[in-house]
Parts: sequence; structure tokens; C-alpha cells
Amino acid sequence: RVPFNVRMSGQDSGSTAYWVGQGKPVPVSKLNTMEVTLGMAKCAGLVVLTDELVRSSSPSAEMLVRNDLMKSIAQFLDVRFIDASYAAVANVSPASVTYGLTPVPPTGTAATNARTDVQTLFATFIANNLDPSQAVWVMTPTTALALSLMQNALGQQEYPTINMNGGTWFGLPVVTSNSAHAVGSAAPEGNMIVLVNAPEVLVADDGQITIDASREASLEMLDNPTNNTTTPTATSMVSMFQTNSVAIRATRYINWAKRRSTAVAY
Repeated sequence: RVPFNVRMSGQDSGSTAYWVGQGKPVPVSKLNTMEVTLGMAKCAGLVVLTDELVRSSSPSAEMLVRNDLMKSIAQFLDVRFIDASYAAVANVSPASVTYGLTPVPPTGTAATNARTDVQTLFATFIANNLDPSQAVWVMTPTTALALSLMQNALGQQEYPTINMNGGTWFGLPVVTSNSAHAVGSAAPEGNMIVLVNAPEVLVADDGQITIDASREASLEMLDNPTNNTTTPTATSMVSMFQTNSVAIRATRYINWAKRRSTAVAY
């Protein structure tokens, strides 16, 4: 966890140590550094209800919309965090932690193949001097369930510590999420198994979703509005007061970035 708008140092590669003989020169290694600043980025949703619906509904339509907006924001952020299709948009949104990476193609579906693929993922960390001991797995519940059902020749579970709710796999915690599913053009569609070196992922988070409501605002009733504070070019505005409506908006301020480009493999 880091604050917004604070400059921090990051690394592209680590330094190297050597044995040095008596009177011999110490070799110089190369350490690639960079600066990382997590600016303010926000995710938001907006829904308009009529006053009649708000007054007559039971359970409260206002409460239902509020809860739905919160769930939508959570799901949206989960997908944007993990799906390799999403590049960064300057001053708008961060890239996913898997964006720009070359995925490791699975060698097969047997337990021996899984072990081979895991070794390949860990090799990425080891080659860049990253400590994998604090890494976590991210995968879909379906993938975790499939791994938990694998059995050896004696009918015993190959991976008894993993289940569809998480657990551990090869000694590391498992985070299960239905959002760990590649659906974009950057990678073939399918379930992802992502190895994330958690300490190397910086997250700036306001820590809450803010819910606002207004009966006086005027809105451009489009899912692709054109107006903004710099160029106010709205084509048609609708008054909430004049139409007896209420606008409900949910907002969460959050941003993330990898401290090292090699902090994730999948």
C-alpha cells in the first residue's frame, strides 16, 4: 500500500554480488532503476431512477442500485487488474499487471505438466533475483477445483491443500476469482493461472467506495458522454429536479503499478 501522488523508486533488474580475491577489483553490476508515481485514478458508475420508483419500491430501489453499483465496480476492477488486454491510459487508468507479458503456454493437462509449467513460472522470478516466497497464485475457482480433483496412480489427491475457495498450491496462497479469465485480444481466451509477487505490486487505494445521490443535478443521459470540464460540449442535458428523478453515483479511487516489470508471470 502506497499513497497517491508520491514518487517512489522502482527496479527493472537487480544488482549482482561476486566473490572477490585479495587485492582484486570488485566487479560492477548494472541496476536498472525507474521512478513510479501512482496518480489519482477513479472508477465510477452512475444510475438514474425516477422518484416514483424510489417511493413505491420494496425493497428500496435506491438500496438495490447502490449495492449493484458497488458490486459492478468490484468486478470491473478485478478484471482490469488481471486481464492482459488492458493497457494504461494516461491520466485515466493503469495497465493490468499482466499487460505486455508473454504468457507461458501450458504443456498439457496432467500433473506432470502442471509441475513443469510451475517451474517455468518460478524461473522468471529466479532469473530476475526476485524472492518468490511472498508470491500468490491467482486463478478461477474452476481451475482451483480442477487441480484439487487431480489424483495420482494410488487414487490420492495430487494437490490436497487447494480447493475452489483458495488454500495453497506449491506452498503459496491461492486467490480465486472468476475475473481471472482472459477474454481480450492480447492472449487466447481461457482460464489464467497468474503468479504475482505481491510485495512488488504497488497499490494506492482510497479504501472505500463513495456513494453520492442528487435530485438537482443535470446529466447527459448517455453511456458515452461528450462533456467535460475542459470542453463543455454536452448535446442534451436532463434535469433531475425537473423530471422528478434521482441520480446515484458510486466512485472508488484506486491505482496500481508493478514496482518491477518482472513481478508477474502467467
